[in-house]
Amino acid sequence: MEFFGVRTEDSLSAQYFPDWARALGVRDAELRGVNLPIDGTLDAHREAVLRLKKDPEVQGALVTSHKLAIVRAAGDLIDRRTPASELTGEVSALYKRGDELWGHAVDPENYGLAITQVLSSNWWAKHEGAGILSLGGGGATVALIVYLLKQAVDRPAFLQIVEKRSDNLHHCKNITNRIGSGAVKLEFFHTGDPLICDSLVAKLPSYSLVINATGMGKDLPGSPVTDNVHFPDHSVVWDLNYRGPREFLVRGELQQATRPIKVVDGWDYFIRGWSSVMGLVFDIPMTKERLSAFCKVTLR
Repeated sequence: MEFFGVRTEDSLSAQYFPDWARALGVRDAELRGVNLPIDGTLDAHREAVLRLKKDPEVQGALVTSHKLAIVRAAGDLIDRRTPASELTGEVSALYKRGDELWGHAVDPENYGLAITQVLSSNWWAKHEGAGILSLGGGGATVALIVYLLKQAVDRPAFLQIVEKRSDNLHHCKNITNRIGSGAVKLEFFHTGDPLICDSLVAKLPSYSLVINATGMGKDLPGSPVTDNVHFPDHSVVWDLNYRGPREFLVRGELQQATRPIKVVDGWDYFIRGWSSVMGLVFDIPMTKERLSAFCKVTLR
């Protein structure tokens, strides 16, 4: 199995993979990291998919940070994509079925499961007027859009998306247009300026959710906000990164020490993602028992 990432050698997945495989009953499995650029070039992405497709020893791959780029670079090499992949325009799992290479987007479902752990039941119904600010408009935010607008029953008053790349922001807009936003007010901001992000955070109502979905603090240095950011009282600060310096998370924790703020990292999201994709790659149904075994061997 392969892992398409940015600095895969730093991922904890290499450490946990043997235990994960044993928990799922997979023998003689190995994980190979494939580092791909995040500078907008796509040649390496296409070569990676082509190599995977031709290699009979590789059963599939988990994709992080490149979920949209893989489809843009090598969508024609994927023989079949699931409805979730077609809707989101991304793949987070590449896996083989017979002679075909399939692609699936596991994130919308996993995002829904993760967000129910981050927020208490009926959060938005209890806190009318509160909403979500997603800093970053890549694959994770696309998953958020699909979950909120297509699957969620309890929905925020608004969803604001900040993204510095015009192609990613345009993709987010296209998906919201296809699904329809209903009563959720949508706003899009084409910027990567931390001062503007600070301003957007400061204007949020209490009980809003602020998400770092930029990759900054793990795949990229820095934070989408400055040291002077002011998170609203009773807001939830969610950094999707599970490792790295995570400056965004640190800034939230500093304020949490003196103010009513909840701060969460991306650990549970990390576990959900790997369990889902490994189940697909090795063609193993992810039952509650298997997921429980998977989680038990993933000691933090």
